[in-house]
Amino acid sequence: MAAKEAVLRFIIPLVGTIPSAPGERMRYEDAFGVTSAQSRSRIARTMLALAAVAGGAAIAASCFRSANPADLPRYAYRDRGDPAGPVPAWIEAVRQHLPAALAADIGLVLGCGLVLGGCAWIFRLWAISRFGRTTSVYVLVAVGIVVVAGLAEDGLLYWTLRWKPNPAPLVIATAAMATIKWATVLLVTIGGVPAVAGIGLRALWAGYVRIRHRTSNWWDRVWVEMQLPPGSPSEQGGSGLDETSWRRAYNVPGAQELIDARKPEPVQGICLSGGGVRSACVAMGAMQEFSKAPALAGPRDARLIDTADYVISVSGGGYSAGARLLAVQPLGGGTDSPLLSQRFEQGSPEFDYFRRHSSYIADSPAELIRALWEVLKNLLASMIILFTPPVVLGAVAGYLLALPYFSFAVLVPVPSAVRIDPAHPERYLAALFSHPASWGAVVVFAVGAGLLTLWAILVECNSASPRSEQMRIRALRRGRASALFALLVLLVIAGLPGLMRFCSTVSVPVGATVATLTGVVGLNYVAAIAAIAWKRRNTLPLSEVTELSWWKRVLPPSVLRLTLVLVTLAILLAVWLIMLGSFAAGVFGRVTADGHRVDIDRVPYWQLWLVVLLLTVMSFGLVDVTSLSLHPFYRLRLAHTFAVRRVPSSRRPGEWRAEGYRSDEWTRLDEVGSVPAGGPRFVFAAAATLSGDAKPAPGLNAVSYALSADYIGGPELGWLRTRELIDVAPPRIKRDLTVEAAMAVSGAAFASAMGRQNRGFQKLLAVSGARLGTWLPNPNFVAKLVCAGPGDCADPADNQAPLPKLLPKIRGAGYFYRELFGLNYGDARLVQVTDGGHYENLGLVEALRRRCGLIICVDGGGDAPPLLSGLSDAMRLAEYELGVTITFDSEGDYPVDNIAPGSGTPFEQGHPLARLNRRLTAGTVAAGRITYPAAAGLDNREGLLIFTKAVVWEGCPEWLLTYAAANDSFPHDPTTDQWFTEDHFAAYTELGRIMGREAVRCAEAFGLIRDR
Repeated sequence: MAAKEAVLRFIIPLVGTIPSAPGERMRYEDAFGVTSAQSRSRIARTMLALAAVAGGAAIAASCFRSANPADLPRYAYRDRGDPAGPVPAWIEAVRQHLPAALAADIGLVLGCGLVLGGCAWIFRLWAISRFGRTTSVYVLVAVGIVVVAGLAEDGLLYWTLRWKPNPAPLVIATAAMATIKWATVLLVTIGGVPAVAGIGLRALWAGYVRIRHRTSNWWDRVWVEMQLPPGSPSEQGGSGLDETSWRRAYNVPGAQELIDARKPEPVQGICLSGGGVRSACVAMGAMQEFSKAPALAGPRDARLIDTADYVISVSGGGYSAGARLLAVQPLGGGTDSPLLSQRFEQGSPEFDYFRRHSSYIADSPAELIRALWEVLKNLLASMIILFTPPVVLGAVAGYLLALPYFSFAVLVPVPSAVRIDPAHPERYLAALFSHPASWGAVVVFAVGAGLLTLWAILVECNSASPRSEQMRIRALRRGRASALFALLVLLVIAGLPGLMRFCSTVSVPVGATVATLTGVVGLNYVAAIAAIAWKRRNTLPLSEVTELSWWKRVLPPSVLRLTLVLVTLAILLAVWLIMLGSFAAGVFGRVTADGHRVDIDRVPYWQLWLVVLLLTVMSFGLVDVTSLSLHPFYRLRLAHTFAVRRVPSSRRPGEWRAEGYRSDEWTRLDEVGSVPAGGPRFVFAAAATLSGDAKPAPGLNAVSYALSADYIGGPELGWLRTRELIDVAPPRIKRDLTVEAAMAVSGAAFASAMGRQNRGFQKLLAVSGARLGTWLPNPNFVAKLVCAGPGDCADPADNQAPLPKLLPKIRGAGYFYRELFGLNYGDARLVQVTDGGHYENLGLVEALRRRCGLIICVDGGGDAPPLLSGLSDAMRLAEYELGVTITFDSEGDYPVDNIAPGSGTPFEQGHPLARLNRRLTAGTVAAGRITYPAAAGLDNREGLLIFTKAVVWEGCPEWLLTYAAANDSFPHDPTTDQWFTEDHFAAYTELGRIMGREAVRCAEAFGLIRDR
């Protein structure tokens, strides 16, 4: 307690005393999140570990000089002179000082063990992730290996004094122990010390922020408790516990309140599918018709779109949904609040503005150059992040391998041009000699792994009891750990020196090096552009649905794309290793150039290099990976086209004009994400990528993540209150909690993780920086903060885990590597959020999750009938995750067969439009019956789905049929085509109006809309 108060007395003057409530001083526990007995115990153990570090450092410092006589490392690494000749003078000098040195070295080994062990224990106490906790165990084991190997080395060195001449096994064993000790010290230092430094900085920063900004227990305000359908599982039609997972999938805050308020009428939802600007135009046209159609209920003059309960959008559908939402916001804080139906009508200034800017990515050569520059700029930034580590690691490794104590390489990393006098080898650096005895270190761990594996086999053969099974599992784990240490030591003593040797013998001119790096950057640039362009190449045109060409039947799907990916990644890995080896070899060769001593001054301008490298490494903690992606550019370009409102004309009184939102105008999701005059709730459907144990299903790789004015999250991860989250979020995360950002995130089609659409090339997008999406708060992490306080988490380990108490201020380089290697943990502070189509492209599952009884689904996706892959994906997800079945009739006025190509009335042969016959459909709408399970908790478990698909309908106007005849890809132009011209825009918006009118007629046919 005294130590705790001492820390408090030191910190409070620095950060200031801020009351958490009137008249109340914030306690230390509140400031640093120490709210449980487990946390206080962890603090106490951390202080003991720090005391061990301090004590160990004092012991090691006092013993260091006496434990290191001259030439002792050379003696330990097997250099004993010529056994047949006289003993060299330097060996006699070593042996003369060895007894005293060994006594001091015992203290040095124990002191270093306390320092490294204390750091490793702190690492273990405060590790957050499973990977971190596992790594901390290995680091602790490595510290034990260091101590044991150090003491064993001292014992063997003592025997070299007693046993003359030294037999070869003794000499080899001594060298092996020295190699194990120093190689493991290197590994422990790399794995443990930086982690402890990061933990300390994180704790101090968290304490500062929590005291300064009064963020105590912000998670209690942000977290939303689970809201399940009414009734217990046993009351829901006798379903028992069999539908528990379905029931949890209906966890949507506020959904039940809306259902109760709507009774006896069904909840109504409008779904706008993904598909880039193609689906945006279709959705815009459909909503124009919904703005004219009468409402199902309410005043007689009410419109369908104004009285719907939800507008759920995905990707491109979110462009138009966001545009509608932004267009109805009051101007300049005024009170004018139009209805949704009163904006973006045909002929309105804002619709004309959309038409003029429909080529939103770039509508001029200058803007196209800027777009390509954004890709190149992000690529260069990603290359710096990717290739700085080998430069830093290489320089450090090259210097360390030149030092006497780390001179254990089995081959000389960089052969020296200095002629060594065989009569006086002690005058030259030990690093310039090979040390084959170091292979013994690898043998020790390899033998250990073999013996442990053999023991596990013997246990398995002789017993089958639970105790023996536990023994077998422990033996196998320790065997794997021993094999891992053998591999790591092998890399240190042979792998890295061999790489340095290769790089030093292959002389590469500076010009060739620059050309190679330029080529790598160029290859990644071209590969990134190609990956974006190929994202939708797997969509088969109608002519190839029934018959594939011979080469497509012979070759695996996407073989050319995957080949390009593999070649690019292989080249990147090769360049990474070459840079590592080249910098290590360069530093090693410079500092050992005279052959007598390690001289860092031989590295030109090494102080400047050191400053540059330190600044680069420090910048990793300041660079936000989302800011170095295409997400900010994409968000800005979307806002340029879709963030528009109607304002009075200054030149013509009484008239209106369209004006875009200013780039510095913050459209907070909680303030601008709803209709001020009243209307549907807007939901931007996105997807959160998960991996490992948290992955929902093989091949799916993503879960629902929805953004709205009230709540953010999904049933799998949980929900957060939007307003409260924005209030406590760091600035860079706040920028991604706006309506414009929600449009961009929901439409982040080209990302480093793409859920069910993963094809392999997404790693190129991670490497190149040509990626969309962002990292947003993980509700599951917030849930663990909520339950850890009272200690009632479902997993007892979460009650004791040292969870960080703040969201990251900067999504630094670590998130870049998480994207690159696909490390998307389910309990991390942030999750990677991308296009909603990576989970489900129609928004239909989100409407069913909210238990809508009437759903109008506008599908402008690129899946050409008769496949309808988007609809089939949604139906499959709905059945398996929600227990909902959707049945389409093959008869009646709106059968699903009507939207199949070829079902329409053909034109006569010789007619100019006869070429459309294979594409013509008899309708554009299909009606399906929705059946909810008992787990949904609904009184009426039946509903209606009105599904309208972008097809070439026989009832289209002649000019649209003519356009379709001249454009074989219509209405399924690839999503990669975001440069819409006037004819594209007119065709797709007109098709959207046709789809909207037909959907309304279908609702009328079912008696859902009153007579006009």
